[in-house]
Amino acid sequence: MVSIERMPAPQKEFDPTTRIVVTGIGAITPLGLNIQDSWDNLINGKSGIKSHGFNEYPQIQAKVGGTVTDFDPAKALDGLLPKKEIRRIHRSTQFSLSATLQALQQAGLIRANEDESSADKKWEIDPVIIDPRDVSIIIGTGVGGIEAIARVQQNLDKGKTAEVSHIFHALPERVVTPVAKAFGIKGPIYTPIAACATGNIAITLGVKEIMSGDAKIAAVGGTEAVVVPIGLTMFDVLQALSREPDPTKTPRPLDKSAGGFVMGEGAGILILERYDVAKKRGAKILAEVAGYGNTSDAYHDTNPSGEGAERAMRIAIDRSREKRGNGNRRFYINPHATATPTGDPVEIKAIRNEYREEIKNIAGISATKGATGHLLGAAGAVEAIFCIKALETQVMPPTLRLENPIDEAEGLNLVPKEAQKGEFDHAQNNGFGFGGINSVVIFSRE
Repeated sequence: MVSIERMPAPQKEFDPTTRIVVTGIGAITPLGLNIQDSWDNLINGKSGIKSHGFNEYPQIQAKVGGTVTDFDPAKALDGLLPKKEIRRIHRSTQFSLSATLQALQQAGLIRANEDESSADKKWEIDPVIIDPRDVSIIIGTGVGGIEAIARVQQNLDKGKTAEVSHIFHALPERVVTPVAKAFGIKGPIYTPIAACATGNIAITLGVKEIMSGDAKIAAVGGTEAVVVPIGLTMFDVLQALSREPDPTKTPRPLDKSAGGFVMGEGAGILILERYDVAKKRGAKILAEVAGYGNTSDAYHDTNPSGEGAERAMRIAIDRSREKRGNGNRRFYINPHATATPTGDPVEIKAIRNEYREEIKNIAGISATKGATGHLLGAAGAVEAIFCIKALETQVMPPTLRLENPIDEAEGLNLVPKEAQKGEFDHAQNNGFGFGGINSVVIFSRE
């Protein structure tokens, strides 16, 4: 073991040349309760889309969702928090707790709790490896526990008042604060909310915390649990959700017949580390964060301009060149591609515009939301993990149900229906949200 005193010293000022790597990943998705199951099901062409079962609300025209099944909160949360606090944990927080545990375990950063007075708490950041004050935790969400607010209104309508648990379910920062408490993380902590770009934004914020010297390690990602009537109806009225009732036929990203996205739920967490810290402690490096770009469209709430997305890609690609040079520039791209007829064509056109003469360097573009649905605030984090697994295995996951690709994608490899082997050293993850929020992250092999 490496003691804290022997770890590399803190940085004194912001250093954009700092190398940052990924040493742990964890996920809960409609495809599985961990990374391996989710990835295996993804590359084997499985779908996590199911009928959501809210038949008592016929006004909700969207009939399917990407739901997490067989998730047992009592089992998943055992030893993470005192049992008396579990009732205050929203489903989205359950997901973030479980995914963070997976990621920290893979990174080798936690140990069994040695405080005998806290029998309910089994895990903690290992202070022999890293000072908990040098660990940041940034977990975002798009919506949080919105249905708890609806329950408060229902209580008021019945002449009752709110319950204490309601506020702890509803507040968005509750997706991260119980996680910090569970593992004893004492560095910078916050919850970004950036619509469907939230997961990528959390990653870039973690990168900046490490570059600034305020953290050596950051647990970052997103979580969402909004496949509930109130969440479904809000997006349904925008006519953004697919109305196809057969879960085997929807969603259809990058297809001419795309009729809207399918709401999904889950969480994804990545452990970011300063390269020298990871090497010093002998951690296995899964990928390097080679570049990122964040921009705004300043254009329209739901119809993207494409200009902001293209600019975010350009910034991320330029940063990756600065760090990795102009060597092997073969890319796999996981697009935002939600299966909306307004969004998908604009994104593909932006990819074409940005890559231009380097379009031949794109090994493949595959939209994994076809298998998981759209996880909103967790989408970018889960898809970033899929990018890392693609780099590791040199396998590009499939775009399910792709029959008639949109015209804008002519000549591009959209990895239809079945996974493909590929040769690429970089993976680009696009995350674009309502209101014109754009975030692109590029991962590279070490």
